[in-house]
Amino acid sequence: MFQSRMRSGIALTMALLLLYATSLVYAMEGTYTAKGGIDGSAEAILVDGFILKPAGVLATLVGSAAIVVTLPFSIPTRSVDKAAQKLVVDPARYTFVRPLGQVESPRSPTR
Repeated sequence: MFQSRMRSGIALTMALLLLYATSLVYAMEGTYTAKGGIDGSAEAILVDGFILKPAGVLATLVGSAAIVVTLPFSIPTRSVDKAAQKLVVDPARYTFVRPLGQVESPRSPTR
């Protein structure tokens, strides 16, 4: 019985990871642009690589958990898309799409 639960848990985890990986394709829509083609300073790259990117990964994971917790409330109000955008997609875009060392605010997406 324990192996059955473990297998189903692993299958669920893999399915969620696949879902998140495929949703990052939409996050790749050029919302971040390099600042005039100029590379970031060494300090900005270090701060970004050691502090901001790991914090972005953590924010994406916490946002993913928050989405699951808030689904019973957001499904009836049809606000799942807005919640997912703010809690998962935006942190993922900030973490995985933004060039290393670019710590300025992104330009606002056109929708």
